[in-house]
Amino acid sequence: MPGMAVLFLGAGLLLLYGLISRRRVAGYLTGPMLFVAAGAGAGFFWHAGGTPDAENLTHIRLLGELTLAIVLFTDSARLKPRRLLQEENWPARMLFIGLPLVVLAGAAAGYYLFPGWPVLLVLLAALILAPTDAALGRPILEAHDVPRPLRETLNAESGLNDGFALPPILILLAIMSGEAAADLQEGALTLLRHLLLGPITGAAIGFGGGWLIGMAAQRKWMRPLFERLSAPALAILAYAGAELLNTNGFIAAYVAGLMIPLTVGRPAQDYLKEFSETEAELLTLAVFFLFGLMVVPYGAAAWDWRMLAYALLSLTVIRMTPILLSLWGSGLNLRSGALLAWFGPRGIASVLYLLLAFEALQPNGNLSQLAGLVSLTVLLSIFAHGLSAVPLARAYAANPQALPPPRRGKAKR
Repeated sequence: MPGMAVLFLGAGLLLLYGLISRRRVAGYLTGPMLFVAAGAGAGFFWHAGGTPDAENLTHIRLLGELTLAIVLFTDSARLKPRRLLQEENWPARMLFIGLPLVVLAGAAAGYYLFPGWPVLLVLLAALILAPTDAALGRPILEAHDVPRPLRETLNAESGLNDGFALPPILILLAIMSGEAAADLQEGALTLLRHLLLGPITGAAIGFGGGWLIGMAAQRKWMRPLFERLSAPALAILAYAGAELLNTNGFIAAYVAGLMIPLTVGRPAQDYLKEFSETEAELLTLAVFFLFGLMVVPYGAAAWDWRMLAYALLSLTVIRMTPILLSLWGSGLNLRSGALLAWFGPRGIASVLYLLLAFEALQPNGNLSQLAGLVSLTVLLSIFAHGLSAVPLARAYAANPQALPPPRRGKAKR
């Protein structure tokens, strides 16, 4: 599809959705739904079902990396770390117990549904589809009908599980591409470096940068425009700094955002929030449009009933059962636990990790199968979670149940 036509269509969609963004229909027809559908329609119309151009995929991947880093940063900047630590340990349970179980369940389902696939490819698909999307989860994160502890738990989980899934994906891609031997010690060191050095880098950059922003804003050295632009600057600094150190940029970006409430005053925080609601949204919609335009038509050629079955299982049983098990004994009631288990949308992270697989494994006959499975699952998730966010939030509010008190037993100050 000609580049100018892509630009024209994308800008037209943005204007059209903006015109109805405050109408009731916009609560059900989310931006990602509209943009991915339009992109896919244009891709099929322009016969874009062949293998995507490597250069174009690289551009989409870079855009996806920057978008994900900025979204993670701006979402975590809304949290108050002290308050989050006073709540239940639900995010830790979902990350350290639920996420590995989701990967194992996904690998088991793929092993039986796709008997002709190599085992490593099945495991790679399970890892790519395990992390959830903070951007697609925003409708529920902003639904005040849902209690704040549940929204902050979903925020923390979706912000960190992207980074947790990335190290094993990189290790697996290195093994599959023949660039590295299956060395368990080397893999363990890579995982440890990502999960330790990434947060340290993010905390250092976020705290130092936030302190400088807070000081300059307090002394009226900064114009409001640059207070707002400091959000993407810090997010990209944390992400790129961690990547230069060969560690996890996504975890670094999320942790950097957590430092903002500790270092930046309320006026500057308001400017950061304005950014997250404008420029970050624009980047997110651009990624979903390009995903629909270039990846969905290519993956659609491989769709079959087995992929549909896996996609449906991935969004329900494979995701929900492990998350509910991880929350067992936490004191959280079943209704609230089911809400946390359901809202695990797949989006930018899964698309980004699929593009990493394209670069590492191409040419490879299995890529079309992997693209088909990931694209179908993400596509179904965009619509299933987008359509269900508002109704489920209202249903929860209509029959509220008290959340259990923090297990730590500490009074909030």
